[in-house]
Amino acid sequence: MFKLKGLTVQERSWVLYDIANSAFILTVITVLFPILSKTVAESEGYDSQYVSSVFLYTTSAIAAIVALISPFLGSLIKYDGNKKKYFKICLGLGIVGAIFLVIPDLNWISLMIAFVISSIGYNLTNVIYDSYLNDITTDERADKISSVGYGMGYVGSMIPSFVGLIPYALVTFGILDVSYTRISISFAFIVSIGWWFFYSVPLLKNVEQKKITDEEPSLKNAIKGVLELAKNFKKYKPVFIFMIAYLLYIDVVNSVIRLATIIGGDLNIGNTTLLIMIAIVQLVAFPSAIIFGNFTKKIGAKKMLSLAIIVYAISIMVVWQITADRTWLIYIVAVLVGSVQGGIQAISRSYFAKMVPKEKSNEFFGIFSVFGRVAGIFSPFLLATLYAFTDLTVNQSVLFLTVPLFLGWLLLMFVNENKIINEENASSC
Repeated sequence: MFKLKGLTVQERSWVLYDIANSAFILTVITVLFPILSKTVAESEGYDSQYVSSVFLYTTSAIAAIVALISPFLGSLIKYDGNKKKYFKICLGLGIVGAIFLVIPDLNWISLMIAFVISSIGYNLTNVIYDSYLNDITTDERADKISSVGYGMGYVGSMIPSFVGLIPYALVTFGILDVSYTRISISFAFIVSIGWWFFYSVPLLKNVEQKKITDEEPSLKNAIKGVLELAKNFKKYKPVFIFMIAYLLYIDVVNSVIRLATIIGGDLNIGNTTLLIMIAIVQLVAFPSAIIFGNFTKKIGAKKMLSLAIIVYAISIMVVWQITADRTWLIYIVAVLVGSVQGGIQAISRSYFAKMVPKEKSNEFFGIFSVFGRVAGIFSPFLLATLYAFTDLTVNQSVLFLTVPLFLGWLLLMFVNENKIINEENASSC
């Protein structure tokens, strides 16, 4: 279905995994699981605000667990053959957890446990997937391939999501009885799980890691590799400054992706409007990610990342203005977010990949993933706490997300682009 002309076999197979996993995050994590969780919990007598808070705290907990595992996983996968081995394990964990979400009679607590298992597996596959970027392409093509991955991920995820959401849409529009709600959601989950597995096969079949060490794989050596990087902070200073900046701004990006449905629900925006909003994000994000990559080649990664951060700040200000009689503003938010969402993720990934020494790229990607996962802790925790213990509206709470955005942009300005680290000049940085 996706020919992806102009790419090598390994590049194409790598991009296809972005198509594979994007369907899961869109259909399950972003759209339907929050709806399913709240529907089941409220049917069992739980308070709506309590359910929202639990979901937000759970999102933070998932991020914390992945953050603890990622650096050691990153160090373990540098050994020959380990990337594929651990990718299979994490993929299996994610898919098995997702399959349990399909069971129609599962209670709320069981659903949340299955969601945690599946989300951990999903996130850990992405740690390994991102680290493959240095194996499958060159520094010169990294921005393009990373952007194509995100762009194709957006358009590819629309296909299974559209097919899977048809029964749920029929329920939403009253064509099917509301009693079919859970079955319709289970159908959407099955489609996204099957899509995830099917488009994972090319990566498992065609992508190979480059051998960079003759050391024996062991947890001891993995821990040693992580500690080595920590000791050499000054040597890799530009990389660590960027990672802290990334932690701050990607915190907001992750929150927008994963919490859009919860925030929309608390703003009393109907499910139909939310589905349209998410569709707009996906449709706009596809060409925008590709365009973002092309402009990066012309004007530089730092300038494009700065532009994306500004657009996110504007989108938060628009969310602040949404009220019951101005729900149409959510569509403006969708266009703004869609225009930079894929680009900021893709260029952050490729900018980082070009920055790190190749012989230590796996350990660095493990730590990079930690920063990405930790960035998924702060905003959900902050919003959950504000919901639970203050009288602030969701609009007012979201304004607090401009703080990590600004701090991330400020630190990004201190990243010295002339000190890109590689095997030849690592000792001079």
